[in-house]
Amino acid sequence: MNNKFLKLILCAAVLAVFSAVNAQETAAPLKNDAQADTKTAPSTLNTEVKTAPAPEKAETKASANSGNSGGTVGGNFKFYLYDKSEGVSNGAASSERALTGMTSFYMFINKDLSENVSLEIDPEISVSGGATPKLGAAFPTPSTSPTLSLGLLKAQITVKLPENVELTAGSLRTLFTEDYGNMLWYEDEFFGNYAVCGGYYGTLDDTGLEFYKNFELGPVSLPSYLYILGGGMNMLVSSTNSRGVLAHITPEIGPFKFMGSYFSTMDATGNNPIYRYSAGVAFNYDQFMFRTEYMGGTWTNVKMYANTDINDASQVTRNLTPHSYYMKAGYKIFPWVRFLMVYAHYDQDFSSLQKSAAVIGGGATAAANKQAFAYETYTELSPILNFYVTPDSIIYLQVINVENSSISLLPSSAYSTAELNYNRLVVGWRTTF
Repeated sequence: MNNKFLKLILCAAVLAVFSAVNAQETAAPLKNDAQADTKTAPSTLNTEVKTAPAPEKAETKASANSGNSGGTVGGNFKFYLYDKSEGVSNGAASSERALTGMTSFYMFINKDLSENVSLEIDPEISVSGGATPKLGAAFPTPSTSPTLSLGLLKAQITVKLPENVELTAGSLRTLFTEDYGNMLWYEDEFFGNYAVCGGYYGTLDDTGLEFYKNFELGPVSLPSYLYILGGGMNMLVSSTNSRGVLAHITPEIGPFKFMGSYFSTMDATGNNPIYRYSAGVAFNYDQFMFRTEYMGGTWTNVKMYANTDINDASQVTRNLTPHSYYMKAGYKIFPWVRFLMVYAHYDQDFSSLQKSAAVIGGGATAAANKQAFAYETYTELSPILNFYVTPDSIIYLQVINVENSSISLLPSSAYSTAELNYNRLVVGWRTTF
């Protein structure tokens, strides 16, 4: 980062500190790191984020509106106060700056239909302004006509069954990974890292059924989840040929929590298996927290173009194996301020699975399709300060350093390469109500 960028960071830090100090005079005491009763939702601002409230207590996985005989309506509002990126894309230096803008609004609608049946519907409204640096292009200018979209965080009915089993059906945000499924990163990062929020890494949203039961084995608590999913990894519809099964366990003992998941399904043809898995560990003690997860998968027998000639429709078949991981550590310096360091890495192995088997016919369309088949790696280092204006309102001062490179998957001597390296400074604000 150059001197100008460092000055911007220092100025933003001073402003954020003054804001937090002034607010601290009337702030309520902080909730603990678990934030067990915080409600929130993710965002779809380009590819960089989705959002999150905090973990459920393992021994008491609550239904949508546990402990409330009526219903509740809440929400989350997210906007940025400052957003600047500068760096090098394909050898060309560029920078962009934006002052204030909305990114997302979420609603949380919960209703107990009876003592044993509850309903939860969480719609989301997001704004995409195209301001995120992307591989293969100069930094985009924030759009004067941003895209406003309506999405769905979850829509589900939960039924309490005998033997302390819970059955949930509908559009599910599965617990494939802890940071994304339980939305733990929500309190950590304004723009979540791609290892957690990328579609082929930490996320696995789908329609289907969730069975939950907590087993107590002496000092060990063993929350267990079994999902029967539509297989299409889509919140709205299932895939006709692709059913999926996901098993997830989170054993807990003392300050340690371990996470593990395994998912199996088929591709859209119903002939080629897809496997995904994750494993991680979390540690929380006093003011210190640490969490890390590794996510990987195998997409079998995927067809790719055989060479760089856009008029050559020859294809080869290979297994694609994307993987990623993140590590984060945090410490509460004061009750109203916390410092975090996040390191994340992903190895994408492909950019667009859906396009990778497309039939080419030459010309501009074929060239565009080929350009989408990129082998991409990404490394992110992000120091963050969280300023708690209130327990449910947080100002984020986040610096993101990204090192990104891509190389064509085409198995020939004519590999194409692209590089993206940038620094991003964000001052953002989220409030849950």
